[in-house]
Amino acid sequence: SKFEPTLPEGWESVIRQGIEAAISAPNHKRTEPWRFCLLSPDTAKKVCELNAALVAKGKGGTKAGEAKLKKWLEVPGWIVITCVKDNVDEKIAMEDPKSRSREDYAAVCCAVQNFCLSLHANGYGTKWSTGNVNFQDKFNEIVNIPTT
Repeated sequence: SKFEPTLPEGWESVIRQGIEAAISAPNHKRTEPWRFCLLSPDTAKKVCELNAALVAKGKGGTKAGEAKLKKWLEVPGWIVITCVKDNVDEKIAMEDPKSRSREDYAAVCCAVQNFCLSLHANGYGTKWSTGNVNFQDKFNEIVNIPTT
């Protein structure tokens, strides 16, 4: 993937439009469980470094981690979309087809899709990632995502 080194003029209104599209997603329980985090360059760099460290621990080793870091640092803007968690055992809740956790997860998936489609319609690239880095306590700390 190739990215422009900086975000184009007017990007804020495109992101705002994307968020408006996202929050019009189906939301069966009307919990509005989505949260949007626009990362500062420093925060994005920390996320990139965390991901590179995780990749380096894998079968590709340090070289793979360095390559991933280089690639991720080229991305000029980062938005993280999260789902508010219930104060219940997530594994059990996701297995129950009527649980709020499952409904909220589905609503956020729809919101992410709407967000991506809106940005695409405006000529912006997106990437939906649910990689290992997203499930690290350190990620939540870096991005300032509440864990409860």
